[in-house]
Formats: sequence, structure tokens, C-alpha cells
Amino acid sequence: MRHVRGWDVTTVEGLAADGSLHPVQQAFLEREAFQCGYCAAGFAVAGSVVVDHAADEVEQPLEETVDTVLGSHVCRCTDYERYRAGVLAAAQSAAPTERELGPAAAPVPQETMPRLSRTPTLTTADTDRLGYTPVFDDPTLELIRLLRDGAEIEHSLLVQYLYAAFSIKVPRFADLAGWPSHRYGGRPLHLMGVAIEEMTHLDIVNSLLVALGAAPHLGRQQFPYEQDIYPFDFVLEPLSLHSLAKYVYVEASPSAVGPAQQHTPEDRAFVDRLYEVLGSTAPTAPRPNQVGSLYRKVTRVLELLQEREPDRLDYTSWFARLELLREEGESEHFALFRSMFEGTHPALQDCADVWNPASPDHPVVALNHSSGLPPSGDPVPDEAVPALRHLANLHYWAVCMLLDASYRQDMLFHSAARRHMTGPLRSLGTALAHRTEGLPFDAFVAGYAPGLDTAQNLRLAHTMVQQITIAQQRYARHLPYDYPANCALETLWELSLVPDGP
Repeated sequence: MRHVRGWDVTTVEGLAADGSLHPVQQAFLEREAFQCGYCAAGFAVAGSVVVDHAADEVEQPLEETVDTVLGSHVCRCTDYERYRAGVLAAAQSAAPTERELGPAAAPVPQETMPRLSRTPTLTTADTDRLGYTPVFDDPTLELIRLLRDGAEIEHSLLVQYLYAAFSIKVPRFADLAGWPSHRYGGRPLHLMGVAIEEMTHLDIVNSLLVALGAAPHLGRQQFPYEQDIYPFDFVLEPLSLHSLAKYVYVEASPSAVGPAQQHTPEDRAFVDRLYEVLGSTAPTAPRPNQVGSLYRKVTRVLELLQEREPDRLDYTSWFARLELLREEGESEHFALFRSMFEGTHPALQDCADVWNPASPDHPVVALNHSSGLPPSGDPVPDEAVPALRHLANLHYWAVCMLLDASYRQDMLFHSAARRHMTGPLRSLGTALAHRTEGLPFDAFVAGYAPGLDTAQNLRLAHTMVQQITIAQQRYARHLPYDYPANCALETLWELSLVPDGP
């Protein structure tokens, strides 16, 4: 529920108002749509969305909208037709005679250019308090620089953790990967949980960029890459003792892996083993900069901005969100990855020698990583692996385009982005892993906001999702049994409801 914090959530109990049933509820009663009632609540809430938006100006025919919204619901009594007829009747009563596009929106008047002010020079006291020498004297520019670095780091970790989750053998170790119970609350208990929290961290960083008047940033480094915050290369790789050592190191606070700061035999043995696996020959050497210290820099620069422009932002809220971001990494993520590294995670406790690839209890499939992009000018081969890689790229690019658009429009498309990640991408990643292949996660060369303005970016996101529907039809015989083909149709419908969208 924390992922819908601040939203209005309507359940079936909230559909009726002032003693009267919602039109879709009334239609279900009149048509005796339900039998056992097991699925009635879901159909009623979903149908209410169609009815409440029936008067909106969208290009999609009403019948297609009903099929899109109801398509993912399951009825034990196979009574779909009466539900569909009820929703359609209620929606037709609420819809205008013709669903045509209305007149173009009036142009938004351009804002006057704000008065420019001189940037104060950083003093020696400012630099001492920041704890480093910033590139820019202006705190806004410095924050944008740091936050763009943070966005790339969070995006890269999100992709790496997803890739590792797909490498885990299922169903035996499903609790380690996070399938199928990827929805969770509280501490993350598996790799998908961490990946979802990395997406939340990406939200915080990009939301602060937007609050500062900057564009959101969905770029990331190509793999392999080496940041100045890491003493090793990061690559897309299956889960292993070595990759877990990297994750532990990246998410740890300085004191958690500092050799001189361990006070129990267990902690000292853990840190010695960590550096041994990482291949460090000098564990007592100064620790390089890390993710947590990046956000400490952000917090200190934000404090400087608060002094100079105290009314610009809700600083109390941003300080709290940055602290939460840092705490989740250095506490929750670190504890989870340490339990995997030491083999104490609940999914591994009955296993022996788990990180030995020759052990029958080894929880990982060795994956081959290849690009999903065919040579320039060549078609995608009509074969299972190339087709699944191509479709996975399309969903990954759609997720990034939806997130970028969402950051610019008050998180409007976050549910759609997460739906593509935990639905189609999960299905495709699992199917490829059964063939010992990994998801490609190729970067989209055009970027994720390639349009001239918001309206163009929404149209291009719409086009990207349409490409998914085309690929689904073209490669239908290769799709895994649990692939949710309706996901793209739901997203197309959501995009069609935006006034300046496609």
C-alpha cells in the first residue's frame, strides 16, 4: 500500500453513493451478471472505470475499451458475456452520441522570462561544510549534476537486480527471486522486492530533478561499466557469490564493511570473506566513495540551496525522502544481500554449498547475455530466442518512456510502467532463462523522451506500446503461456485518456 501513498483508492464498497448503486452495479443486478459472486467486485470496480470515463474524448471504440479493461479479470463461472454486456450498457448510457476528438486545446501562454540573479560565489566555509569541492558555485546546477549521476546509478542497479532475479531457478527458489509474490510491504524479502525499491529510489531522484525545474533522467551506463563509486566493474550477470559480494559492498554503509569497525567474530569473518571474494588484496585501504555518500552530498547541497532560497521547495519533505532512500539501501538492502551471501536467507537455509555451481542446491541458471538488436537492416529472426529478446526490449523501452512521462505528469503512468515490469518482462525473462538466455536490456538509442514536447513524447510512447502489440501478433507462437498480452492494450487505453496525448 505504500506504493499508492497519497492516492485516492476506490474499492467496491466505495462505488455506491448517496444510497444509490453505481450504474455498473445496477446493470449487473438487472442482467443477473454474477453467479457465485467470487469475481463480482473486481468486475464492478473495473467496469466503473469505463463508465466514469465514457464521456472522455478518446479514439478507441467503446467496445474495445470495455474488452481492454475487463480482459485481465477471471470468472470461475465463465460468465464473462453478462459482465461485458452490463458494463457496455452502463457506459453507453454515460457516453455522448459520438466519441469524436474535440477541438484542439488552446495554446498555453508562454511564461515571462524570470529575472536572472547573480550566483553567489562559494566561500571556503561553504566548501568545508559540503565536505568536497563542487563543480558549480550554484547549488541548483550542482544538485542537477549529482542527481543525474544518482538516477543513472539507480537505473543501472534496477536492471542488474532484475537480471539476477531472472537467473534464479524456479519454482524451487521462487521465494529468492520474488515470483510470483512480487507485491510486498515492509522490508524487501527477495530480489524483485529490491528491484521495486530501486524503482522507488529512481522516483525520488527524478522527482527532485523535476522539482528543481530540470528534466527527468532515465539514462544509464552501458554494461560493463565502472563508476568512480565502485572498485570493480558492473556487468549484467547471473546471481553468484561474486555478484552478491558486489551488491553487499554497493549497498553497505562505511561501517558495515570497514575491517577495523567489526566487533564480533561473525562480523569480522563476514568482512574478511567479502574482501576475499571481491579479490581485494588491501582490505585496510581507504574505502572508495559509494552510493550513500553521493546522497549525503545531495543533502548538504540541498541545505545550501535552502539557505539561499528558503521558499523554493518543501525542504523538510525532500530531506526525509533522501534519508529514506539512503536508509533503505544501507540497512534493508544490505541485510538482504548479506543473508544471501552467507546462505542464511530462508530460501537457502536447507541447502548445502549453495554457491558452488556443481552443488545440486545451487539456485542459479548460468545465462548467456547477448544483445536483442539485430544487425542494422536485418529482420528479427522468427525464432523463439530472438523474438523474445526483441519483445523484451520493447517492454523495457516502454517502461522507461512511461516513467519519463510519469515524472513530468505527477506520476500518472507509474502503475502502467510497473505493470510492464512485473508482468510481461517477468514472463519473458523467465522464458528466456529456461533457454539459458538472459534479457538483453539494450539501451534505446533515441532516449526515452525523444519528442519535442510533452505531447510528442506521449505520442511516441503510444507508438512504442503499439509496436509491442504488433510484435505480440507477429511472434504469437513463441510467447510463453503466462505472457499477459493484455498489458499493452491497457497501457494504450491509459495513454488515450490524457488530454494532450495520442
